[in-house]
Amino acid sequence: MQRLLCFYIILFFSAGAAAQSGSVPVHKEYQQTLFQLTPRLDIVLKQSNINAYLEGVYNTNALYASITEQTRWNIKPGIDVGLTEKWFVGASERINVNGAGVYNYTTRLYIQHRGELFGLLFSKEFLYEQFNYTEGTLNTTTSSGTTSTRRPMIGRVGISLGLGKYIPVQNNHLAVFMSYKPFVQFDFVKDGVSFFKERFIDYTNLRIDVGYLIDKAYYIGIYASRETNYLYVPASEPYNSNGITPVFGVACNFLLFVDPMQEKELSSFRYFYTK
Repeated sequence: MQRLLCFYIILFFSAGAAAQSGSVPVHKEYQQTLFQLTPRLDIVLKQSNINAYLEGVYNTNALYASITEQTRWNIKPGIDVGLTEKWFVGASERINVNGAGVYNYTTRLYIQHRGELFGLLFSKEFLYEQFNYTEGTLNTTTSSGTTSTRRPMIGRVGISLGLGKYIPVQNNHLAVFMSYKPFVQFDFVKDGVSFFKERFIDYTNLRIDVGYLIDKAYYIGIYASRETNYLYVPASEPYNSNGITPVFGVACNFLLFVDPMQEKELSSFRYFYTK
C-alpha cells in the first residue's frame, strides 16, 4: 500500500510539472467564469454496494467550450458498484448539449480504491473517457464550399487523487473533499494532425467541494474548480497555451434507498467519487 501511495503522489506532482514544461513560453488565457447548478439523484441498491444515479449540470451564464466538448447543459446517467469494501468500478454516459442540440456523448469507465490517509478519506482512481460526436460537429472548408460532417472520436485516460473528511455536526455531517485529475488525450484517427501530440498532459481539473449532508440522504453544497486545457497551436505566438476556466457551482444530491428498512451509511454517498 505504501508503494502504491508513493507512486500516486509522484505521478500527481510530475503530471502538473510535465504539463507546464518545455522551452516554448506558456501563455495563460482565462476563459469566462462559469456558474453552475448540479442536481443529482442516487438510487441506493443492495445494502449500499450499488448506486445508480442521474446527474445534470447547467451553466447559468455561458457555454463551456474546449477542444473536446461544448456544454450549456448536460445530463449523465451512471452506475457505481462496490466490488469490496474499498474497491469500486463504474460507468456513465454524459450527454452534452450546446444550445443548438446534442454536441457529443461522453462514455466514462473507471476503477477506484477508497481508503484512508492520516484520518482523511483518500481516493485513487484510473479512468477512461471517450467522446463520441454527432453530425454537423466538424466543418471543412474547401474551394467548393463548406461541408459539415461528424467529428472523429477522441479518447483520454487519466488518474484522480482525492482527499476528504466528514465532520460530525450533531446528527449530520459537514463534508469537505478536494480532488485533482490530469488527463492524456488522443485521437482515434491517425491522419498526422493532432491537437494533443505536443503537450504531455492535455487537461487537468482541480476541484474542492464543501457541503452539508443531512440524515445521510440529503446533500447541499458549493464547489469551485479550475479546469485547464493545455494546447499547442503553431499558428500562434507563443505556441503553448493554457486555457483556464474557473467554475463555481451549487450542488444538491438526494439519496433514495430502495429498501425503506435499509440502514443508511456514509458509504452510500457517492457524489464526490463519481464526478
